Amino acid sequence: MIKRFFGYGYSPIFVMFCAMSLSATVMADGLTDFRSALTQLKSTDPITVNAQFKLFGRSGEHGELIEREGVINMRLEDGANGLRAVYSPALIAQLHAEELAKIEDENVKNSALNAVGQFQYWEWRELLYPAAQMELVLGRYNFISEKMDVFNGSPTRLLTFSMPKEKIDKSFRKYVKKYKNHLQIWIDDKGVPLASQLTEKGSGRIFIVIGFSFRNEIHTMYQQQGARLIAVKREVKDESSGATMQSQRHFITTLNPID
Repeated sequence: MIKRFFGYGYSPIFVMFCAMSLSATVMADGLTDFRSALTQLKSTDPITVNAQFKLFGRSGEHGELIEREGVINMRLEDGANGLRAVYSPALIAQLHAEELAKIEDENVKNSALNAVGQFQYWEWRELLYPAAQMELVLGRYNFISEKMDVFNGSPTRLLTFSMPKEKIDKSFRKYVKKYKNHLQIWIDDKGVPLASQLTEKGSGRIFIVIGFSFRNEIHTMYQQQGARLIAVKREVKDESSGATMQSQRHFITTLNPID
């Protein structure tokens, strides 16, 4: 193509201008495809999955952190009657036994109880309704760029977004002084999300004398089930510190659809 341009007397500058214009046109299509795919991936067709939720964490005063970890396995059912979290009889018995054990030692390190309280509606919707959640993202985040990339050995398009401090919750926003939030989403040639990575960090001050800082990372992998999108793996890492306290948590959630 370039040789033909040169053959017809076009200058290198003109060729470069055409290439840049073509690139911009192609890249603009990625966000359009992404928006279109989201509208088609919000099916409410019934789905049942086995879910595993793992927690690793430690918190407390600096130098005296208490470590906790736990694993729970349960079933999630979403259908005409709504979303249900199914706790098996074995899991219920396990949780009861751990509650009894906690009477003797309230700082039990390894316990399903440590994880069960973290696995709730806010997590379920990210797993079973990611297309709807991403539509909310488009309302809060600013589109930054698109480029070609590789994911799991296949060519993909990488969309990058950023959320300004003005979009975080107003009850928390007034204390935050420095804030950065970047989101990357890998999409296929039809705009269907394959994976995402969110990085958020910031710092601020409460009551003038109490400073705090935080950093969060969320890595998610998606899978299309018919006309529905689900998150088959979601990994969350968050760290925060303020005054003499410190907290570090690591969550890993995996879903296995049941045919």
